[in-house]
Amino acid sequence: MSTANGTTGERPNIILVSIDSLRADHCDPLGSTQGLTPTMDKLASEGVNFRNAVSTGPQTFSSMPSVFTGRARPSDTLEERTAATHWERRLESLNEHMQSSTTLGQKLQLQGYRTAAVTPNPWTSKAAGFTRGFDTFVDLSREGSDSDWISRLEAFPGIDTEDKAVKLLVNMVTGSSFFAKWTDMYDEIVRLRDELPEPYFLWVFLLDTHYPFLTDRRYRKEQSLFEMYYSTYRSEQIMRGRVTGETLPEKTRQSVLRGYRDTIRAADAFLEAVVTDSTDDPAIILHSDHGESFGEHGNYGHHHRQLYDENIHVPYIISNIDETAEVVKPVSLASIYNAVQEVARTGTVTPEKYTADYVVSKSECGTNRAVRGERYKFIEADNKELLFDLRKDPSEEENIAGNQPDLIETLQQLSSRESATEVELQKVGTAAHLVAQNGRF
Repeated sequence: MSTANGTTGERPNIILVSIDSLRADHCDPLGSTQGLTPTMDKLASEGVNFRNAVSTGPQTFSSMPSVFTGRARPSDTLEERTAATHWERRLESLNEHMQSSTTLGQKLQLQGYRTAAVTPNPWTSKAAGFTRGFDTFVDLSREGSDSDWISRLEAFPGIDTEDKAVKLLVNMVTGSSFFAKWTDMYDEIVRLRDELPEPYFLWVFLLDTHYPFLTDRRYRKEQSLFEMYYSTYRSEQIMRGRVTGETLPEKTRQSVLRGYRDTIRAADAFLEAVVTDSTDDPAIILHSDHGESFGEHGNYGHHHRQLYDENIHVPYIISNIDETAEVVKPVSLASIYNAVQEVARTGTVTPEKYTADYVVSKSECGTNRAVRGERYKFIEADNKELLFDLRKDPSEEENIAGNQPDLIETLQQLSSRESATEVELQKVGTAAHLVAQNGRF
């Protein structure tokens, strides 16, 4: 049984909450004055608040693998990204990466933890290899809730159940995949917590803050039901990146932002429910996998090439442990892999072990890279060199690369070393995957 600190001996129960598409500047503990995340703010004030956490990439499939393996997934080639089967190929690549690593779940199992997960995101699903290390894995991405509907629709002639529009409609009706809300998953989450022997590790992935930004009435403070669906309809092509070079009408953009803020309120309500309903006082680690663009720098959504702060600066908090700190030095989300293990061993965390002067984030193809410090940020993108002073220019509008040649050279060297290390790790991982699959090289 747990002690008052939620521990069995020195092993605390742990809940890891991953929140999709939540950008840092909308979170109260990171300077937002919008009041969207009071529970997150309380958790941050009582724990370790990493103020400059950086995602390893601007999309789920380039960030979440590093959370569970401590290293970045190999980049997709241009051919893979543009192939007709890119969805399937990416799932295969994710699975290969997870199979070639000792995952966070496996590490915790070795420490005596029972592990469970609930996720509706296809990029963190069974097909993507994220089941590795979990005793119980509830996959809400495509299985279960939509299967009956698909079977029924297959009985009607002329309906192609493989059509993307049909799948989108089924997901909307069933609340699966990108339409999943935490309120629909919560009973399952509570059941798992009640049934898990201690110490336990429970991972929950929330999609509420992911486009199309649909949320329950109780959390809609700024949007009506009609406005929520209408703004989704008007913005769908642009926010999903299906058209480029176009902008949203300002009225629609503001409506989408209102919906986004409502979903953040919903995500914070999930954190409140977890804290309120806790009888075992678990350590809580929360983070976002990446951010979201709403027209900044001409971008919308979260697409594979964009590395501005609205895309990669994210919340990251470790709470209900024997440590409080406001950490300003940068930290990569890849550090979660080791930080959670430290919490499991000791009941606390040593923040400075995971920070650095600069951390690296890269685009899905690896062609664009960002090196982010507390003050300066360097981006190599589309054969351009961009340098921003985040203290004076937090919106990253003024490129000062021409004024800082020495700093540019230093950050280029750091980016090159990170890239070389990444290549070596990928070779090791590929070899390990071949051994796992075939028993030999």
